[in-house]
Amino acid sequence: MKKVILSISAMLFVGAIGTAQILPGTIAPNSSYVNQTGSSQDAYVHQIGTAQSSSVIQSDWDNTSQVYQGVYPSQMTILGVNISHDNLAEVVQDGEQNNAFISQNNWRNKAYQTQVGDKNEATIWQDETNVSYGLFTGNLKGEDKATQTQNGKHNKATIDQGTTGNTLPTAAVFIGMAPLSTSVPASPHGKNKATQTQTGSYGEAYASQGGLSNESNQTQTSGAFATAASKNVSNHYQFGDNNLANSTQTGYRNIENVLQEGDGNKSYGTQTAASFFSTGNVSVVLQQGNVNLSNVIQSN
Repeated sequence: MKKVILSISAMLFVGAIGTAQILPGTIAPNSSYVNQTGSSQDAYVHQIGTAQSSSVIQSDWDNTSQVYQGVYPSQMTILGVNISHDNLAEVVQDGEQNNAFISQNNWRNKAYQTQVGDKNEATIWQDETNVSYGLFTGNLKGEDKATQTQNGKHNKATIDQGTTGNTLPTAAVFIGMAPLSTSVPASPHGKNKATQTQTGSYGEAYASQGGLSNESNQTQTSGAFATAASKNVSNHYQFGDNNLANSTQTGYRNIENVLQEGDGNKSYGTQTAASFFSTGNVSVVLQQGNVNLSNVIQSN
């Protein structure tokens, strides 16, 4: 039997921007906990406010978890009341064909998702949405952290920090990329950190970041008995200056794609064979800007 759990909590204030009502630490936090066992379960959590926390645990297959802390993605608020920030969300799914999604607004949020099993998908979306509040209070700075861990085959992990979408770029995944028509963030984040770890074959990890001094780390391990078709794919896209992208891949015929637009960016890639037969890795790094650095190490 399919079960649906809804958890909605909000702390909303109407008043002038920058008043003491909406300063960090002045809103009593809410907490949500969901634990589901069985197949085809749905968990939906929506929280608006400061220092909210949400935890979702699901076991079995074909489950869906959605956690929204703040407004929905792409709902940019110019003079609105979305003052969500400093929130925490955690999702754990054990099984196959599960889907986990976390959306967090503004700054200093933390999101963690862990999936064990095959054919799972995990997405974290963190973006600045309350433009006016950030500009008036000087809090337009990001400092979000997103971490996703997957163990299994055919898994997909995606993190979007400050790029308002995560479908960019295209051109056959960075290959020969010309000047990009980028959806530049209206309020670029900064000092965000994205970490994705995948253990298993046929994995795909994609991180996109907009702003300054962001960091993206992706680690993929396919094991000692990886076949020619067992490749993992690591994609980084960063818009802005002084960003860092790092990929570490172990296995057979893995692919790393890095595109950085801006100045002073750094890219590090390490591709190591898991066995004598684990060869054929590919690394493509495109840096569009000045004073950038790329370092790629491949061994087999």
